[in-house]
Amino acid sequence: MGFLLLGIDSLIACLAVGTVISRRARVPFALCFGIADGGGFLLGTAFHWSMPDGVSTVVATSVFVALGLYWAGLAVWSRQAAGTRWVWAVPVVLSIDNITFGLIDHSWTTNVWGQAAEQALSSALLAGAGLAIVAGFTRAVPALQRSRVLSVGLAGAGLIVAAGVELLIGG
Repeated sequence: MGFLLLGIDSLIACLAVGTVISRRARVPFALCFGIADGGGFLLGTAFHWSMPDGVSTVVATSVFVALGLYWAGLAVWSRQAAGTRWVWAVPVVLSIDNITFGLIDHSWTTNVWGQAAEQALSSALLAGAGLAIVAGFTRAVPALQRSRVLSVGLAGAGLIVAAGVELLIGG
């Protein structure tokens, strides 16, 4: 079960943006996290790319804050909740750290493809768990079901908090 820690950033991100994900898009969105993380790992391993650890943290944090401020601004100054399609960039942004992560020390396999599958599975499962938690919360709070603007504002605030968490855990 230790492999689940590989996808903790996916859980945090889905907890933050889950209110803007439609019921139909939950499974594809969770799968995007798995595909992006597994693909990022394979890409970095194939090309032996390396960058300082702080770079991926700064990129993810910047995107989270920018998107969070944008959505919070939409919720405050607009009566419509447009612009939520940018949520699909979140899995790709979070995969940047997987490009330079390297092989997993305590993996069940030393095979690159096996480790990529392990990262993909971890990210997809935890993203799905985050979306399920938010879906339950949304059902418990009827105001979130009625107001798309409130959902977008909550997602914006959640992304800004997630950016702070991203800085604290360092990706």
